[in-house]
Amino acid sequence: MPPRPRFRWMALLIAGLLVLAGCVGGPAGSGPVAGGGKPSASSAGVLGDLRTFDPCSVADPAALARFGQVTDAGTVSLDYCLHRVQLADGSVVQVAVGELAESTPDQPGGGAPVVARGQFRVRQEPPLPGHCARDVLFDDGIAMRVSADLLSGDPGAGLCAVAETGADAAVGAMQQHRAGHRAYPPDSLAVVDPCTVLDSAVVHEVPGLEQTQPRSTPARHQCQWGEQNAESPRVRLVHTAGDPPRVLHGAAVEEEIAGRRTVVSIVGGDPSVPLCSAETGHIPFGDPAGRQVEVAMLVVAVPGADGIEACEYARGLAQSAWPRLPSSGGSG
Repeated sequence: MPPRPRFRWMALLIAGLLVLAGCVGGPAGSGPVAGGGKPSASSAGVLGDLRTFDPCSVADPAALARFGQVTDAGTVSLDYCLHRVQLADGSVVQVAVGELAESTPDQPGGGAPVVARGQFRVRQEPPLPGHCARDVLFDDGIAMRVSADLLSGDPGAGLCAVAETGADAAVGAMQQHRAGHRAYPPDSLAVVDPCTVLDSAVVHEVPGLEQTQPRSTPARHQCQWGEQNAESPRVRLVHTAGDPPRVLHGAAVEEEIAGRRTVVSIVGGDPSVPLCSAETGHIPFGDPAGRQVEVAMLVVAVPGADGIEACEYARGLAQSAWPRLPSSGGSG
């Protein structure tokens, strides 16, 4: 199997984590509802333990195949399932299914339409250039996101039709009680809330975050301090999975922090960008043949600084957080 383009996808992943993750569209009742339908159950009532929910159990590559050739894009997150679709015109679309987030209020007058799908409701988010999403709404203020992003090709590639198909397939899987779970060992990062790993008192040393409180996501795999916008300082600790962390460009370095092998990297490799990540590998994840591992990833943004300064803060936070991770039986 050829190596996955980790550098490109990790940059997209980190940007999404810091700008978009943790919130989706409008509240569960926003926008007009078309087609009636019964209220959906709570997220836990439908999916069970959100920490161990397997998002790939509600993804359906066969449903996406009507758009073109579908391939598994590999694991880059515990929170969503990723596929790529090569359309007939050569465009490549990436489809992410299953990420759970709190549903936040729309801007005034911006209510997105909501359509009924049996007991579920699906909010049709307005498309953005190269992006379209659908949110499956639960009645506890949590939504499951299905998104389609253009990686290459025609900007008019019909992304919303792809996202709609993915959302319909996820709804069908949940209606048929096919939501499944991963079996994590007791020392897995998946069952540890990252908000309990990093002490807020240490985060408060980052300029602009002196008073901030942590906010976790529904599956308890991500924790953020700071606001969700590019102008604000913020820290995010993510428990994820994928290829072992490695040095990908000249602005990254491998070092030992708190006894764990760690890759510290200025995001995108540009030292003028005040964004830095620190990653450490944990125990094996998934099929042993895939050689993937669980990963703890800290991302730090310090507007007004540069990447070198952001990485110094990332190192300090990792020094505090890594000893509170479950033992990996080695240096990570």
